[in-house]
Amino acid sequence: MIMGNCKKNWVLGGLVMVLSCVLGNQVTYAQDKWERVVNLQGKWKFSIGDKAIWADRYYNDSKWEDIYVPSKWEDEGFNGYNGYAWYRKSFSGEDLDGRELSYNLFLGYIDDVDEVYVNGHKVGSSGAFPPRFHTAYNASRNYYIPTEYIDFTGKNVIAVRVYDSEIEGGIVSGEVGVYTSKGDRGLAVNLRGVWDFKIVPNSHERYSDISEKILATLGKEGWTEITVPGAWESQGFGKYDGGAWYRKQFTLPKELLGDDLVLLLGKIDDSDKTFLNGKLIGWNYDKYQKERIYFISKDLVKAGILNTLVVYVDDPGGYGGIYEGPVGLMKQGDYTRYIRWK
Repeated sequence: MIMGNCKKNWVLGGLVMVLSCVLGNQVTYAQDKWERVVNLQGKWKFSIGDKAIWADRYYNDSKWEDIYVPSKWEDEGFNGYNGYAWYRKSFSGEDLDGRELSYNLFLGYIDDVDEVYVNGHKVGSSGAFPPRFHTAYNASRNYYIPTEYIDFTGKNVIAVRVYDSEIEGGIVSGEVGVYTSKGDRGLAVNLRGVWDFKIVPNSHERYSDISEKILATLGKEGWTEITVPGAWESQGFGKYDGGAWYRKQFTLPKELLGDDLVLLLGKIDDSDKTFLNGKLIGWNYDKYQKERIYFISKDLVKAGILNTLVVYVDDPGGYGGIYEGPVGLMKQGDYTRYIRWK
């Protein structure tokens, strides 16, 4: 960290007040209703240093230190340490409620930067590691775990890479665990997780200019990764205001082919234009509190190959991005029942 504890607390309080003013009643109207199904509070394995192999599901961490999560690592015998460290923890897939549900990993608040893996697969990150360091100490970590990454009959391994600049470090607070959201239970395709992301600062690309033609100019350069949903300020793009592109590729399950679909994009701050396979399917201007619901003709979705969802987001100030779920697809025929049930 680059500030003392008193100043940190003052700034955090100020940020909360500003966020409340900027986002208004977003918490009141939130669609994500979380229930913890696995409690991960307690002893984790811990090592200072930084090696890529520590993300591996089968790495032997038996000789690592034990550390209590959540807590500051300074309070667990690592006083004065600043830099990289890794946490590892396992849970049984048999403790989950089955494949028909979706699961997210909650890691509370981490000081300063993190990168998270489940069974060796990256599921999310917050902040930015050096040399482009950006803290995310005030962002609550919530990462979607794709169903295909989970072993529902055996051991699952979580690995968390953490970097701390100064003052306290580590997984410091929060209700740590694996959670499921009621809002996700009607989705046929869950699109939470890691997306491609590209900001367009100092560009002619503004909301009014975005059209289907401009998609061809995006190219392959300049993309990074971001976790959806989540404000981009907490993921390495602090204080950025302007335009940005999100991109996600997916394959449609066979049981959805031939049906008209509904895309739920959660809430976006502030404006968006959304494209599927190069065609504009919906837009909203300056409606940060509005849940995005876009209807998709069955003729627009491709069978047997990757489909590409691209979202242009314009944020003139404050927090920005696809910040709240649910995010995913379902049949139009199921949507009415979903709304009534939710």
